[in-house]
Amino acid sequence: MRALFSLLLTISFAAAAQSKKQKGDSSIPLPTTEPTVVKPAAPAAAVPAASTPPPAAPAKADDVLPLPMAGPELPALDLSLLKDTSLCIFPFVKESSAGAADKQYLDAIQKTFFDVAKDSPLLKDAVLLGDSTSKCEARDAACFSSVGKMARCQNVLVGSSAAKGNGYVLSVRIFEVGKQRVLPGSEVEQVLETDRQADVQAWAEGQACRALQVKCVGRISVDADRRDMTIYVDNRLAPRTFKTPEVIAVEPGVHGVRVAVGQRTSLEKKVPVRRGGFSETIYARQTEKGGLPLSLASELHGERPPASVDVREGKWTKPVGYTLAGAGIIPLGVGILQGQIRRSLMNQA
Repeated sequence: MRALFSLLLTISFAAAAQSKKQKGDSSIPLPTTEPTVVKPAAPAAAVPAASTPPPAAPAKADDVLPLPMAGPELPALDLSLLKDTSLCIFPFVKESSAGAADKQYLDAIQKTFFDVAKDSPLLKDAVLLGDSTSKCEARDAACFSSVGKMARCQNVLVGSSAAKGNGYVLSVRIFEVGKQRVLPGSEVEQVLETDRQADVQAWAEGQACRALQVKCVGRISVDADRRDMTIYVDNRLAPRTFKTPEVIAVEPGVHGVRVAVGQRTSLEKKVPVRRGGFSETIYARQTEKGGLPLSLASELHGERPPASVDVREGKWTKPVGYTLAGAGIIPLGVGILQGQIRRSLMNQA
């Protein structure tokens, strides 16, 4: 019996020691603020489960309902003054020498604005200004108005960027040629922690779509292999269809994506989304310790991450459960030992 009693004590103390050595959850707690729940979007077409979704033809805006932009990011634009006017698209202006400044990069940004302007129901005409355009400072109203007058445009749209810390301040404004001023309510800006061409083009497209009242829709692709994973886009709860991958309709721009399971959440991944296109696929997985890492398809170089691992939380099989079970076995063993001693004494009597 002494050997049995010693064995029970050994099991209990070993389980307790293992519990102390167990590392805590490496995930980040969810913010205390409640996310805004949006109405489910109309199911988007299924996308093949590949590292990068194949290019798709631009979808009609009426086919899908994009997840609405967060309130603080919506520019307060009232561009009714552009109704039935002509708009010149000025070459993209770099306000600092930092970052990429090659001609192809600048032309691509200008073309992004122009492509959206051509589809605007407000404008009578859109004109793409060429390389021979006079050089103007980013906020020189007189210079832009002079260029617009020579091109016979009533307004001039200008996009620009300036270095700020680890990122760039990107802005867009529209100048009234006749009054040599910025059109009231037409100037918006945003700080991006990147100067990659894809990010800037997505940002420009989103700003142009909202400013010129063009319905634009892109899609974010998220490969989440657990049904208990919730997906957040810009800290807003996104609807799930439980397809692989999930396809979430959004407005063009640079969006932050994260996933959560219960009170655990991943870090956020930023992805650019163009109108009529897909983002790079984001893979969400759960580790054995409860972590929720996100990986971009480009980071995996064509590979797929391993499947998520189950995390058994709150069950007796965890070390704490072993400790409690061991603590319960001790009095049980003591009781058995005491009962056998009593029977032995009675037999002797």
